[in-house]
Amino acid sequence: MISRNETNIRELIDENTHVMVQFGATWCAPCKQLKPKVEKISLESPDIVFAYIDVEESQRFSSESAVMSVPTVIAFRNSDEIGRVVGNSEDGVKGLVEKLRSA
Repeated sequence: MISRNETNIRELIDENTHVMVQFGATWCAPCKQLKPKVEKISLESPDIVFAYIDVEESQRFSSESAVMSVPTVIAFRNSDEIGRVVGNSEDGVKGLVEKLRSA
């Protein structure tokens, strides 16, 4: 999983067909629990680019993405959001991966 900031996340989303972005924060325990699960899923999904954004460091992009709580994982296909999961749900992230592949 690639760590990004708001100056390069939009470029990553625009340059790749399938992108999953986890929004989190260093103070967020559920984010810390979800991150290794998302990293594992990313290793099983080489056709998708996975990125991590810290909401404290990337407040503008988080706001533009309407992220109201963390952790939030958003799936983008051709730069368009096709779904999101809010909370520490490995199954939710796996479902989002499947939705991304079938969209």
